[in-house]
Amino acid sequence: MSSNKFFFIFKDSIIESDKASLNTVSLRNPATKNETKYLIRCTTEASKLYELNCFNEQHRSWFINESVCSNGKIFLPTPVDPLFLALPYLVEKCSERAVPLEQILIDDSFPATANLTDVLVPSRVSLLADEKRAGNIVAFKYNETKTLEWLAGKCHRLSKAVGKQEGPAARSLNYIKEEKENETEEDAKGALHTAFGIISDYLSLEFGRKLATALGFPEDENVSKKRKSIVDLESAVVKKIKKEDVHETTPIKLAATEKKVSAKAKALAKAASGSKSISSFFKK
Repeated sequence: MSSNKFFFIFKDSIIESDKASLNTVSLRNPATKNETKYLIRCTTEASKLYELNCFNEQHRSWFINESVCSNGKIFLPTPVDPLFLALPYLVEKCSERAVPLEQILIDDSFPATANLTDVLVPSRVSLLADEKRAGNIVAFKYNETKTLEWLAGKCHRLSKAVGKQEGPAARSLNYIKEEKENETEEDAKGALHTAFGIISDYLSLEFGRKLATALGFPEDENVSKKRKSIVDLESAVVKKIKKEDVHETTPIKLAATEKKVSAKAKALAKAASGSKSISSFFKK
C-alpha cells in the first residue's frame, strides 16, 4: 500500500500540451498568511497560476494499477489571479518607494514566491501600482486607489456572472418582491454581495473592509470579521458534535420498577425465614 501518490483532476487544456510543465509550490496565502499549495503551469508562450482545492474524505483510497494508494484526497486545480498573491508584498515593500518586481517578490519563508514573476505580466502589475522606469529598470510603487478600483471592478464583473446563474444558490439574499423593478434591484445587490464575499476570500480583513467601503456597503463588523470567526465556529461545531455523540452513546438509566411477587413465592419466603442454612450444620 502506498501513500506518496496524489490524485489530480485536470481540465484538458491544462495537460493537452506535451511541452507544458506542471510544478506544485508552497506560497503564502494572501488572506490567511498560511502555507497554501499552488500549481504553476509553464509553456513557451505563457505561464499560469492555479490554486489547489483539496477534497478529503475519511476511509477513502485509490486503486492504481496493481497497487492501493491510501491517500484518498482529490486535488482540483482552478485558475487564480496572481495579483492577489502579489498584493500583500506590494503593500509591505513598495508603499514608500518604487522597487523592482524581482525584489518585491521575496519571502524567506516561501522561496517559491520568486516564481510569481513567471506568471505576472508587468502591465498587469500596473493595475495595483505606479510604474517607474530608469533605463532598463522597471520599478513599481504601490497605489491603493488603483488597487481598490481594480478590486471593485472585479466585484462588479463577477456580480454580473453571478446574476446570470439560476436558482437560489446564485443569490446571497433571497428577497420576494411583488414589483419587478424592486426585485431586480435587490437581486443586483445580492449578486454584488456574493461577488464581494468571493473576492474577499483572497484579501486580508483590513483590505476586505476597505473594499466594502469602496463598494458602498454599510460597515458591518460581523461581515468584516467573518474569516476571523470561522475557527471559533468550527470549534463550536466540533464541541456540539462531541456533546451529541456523548449524549447518544451514554446509557440511559431507567427508574427501577417494583418486582411483582406471587402469593406462592411469598409463602415460601415466609416458611424459610426461620430455617437455618445447610452450611451452619458443618460449623464448629
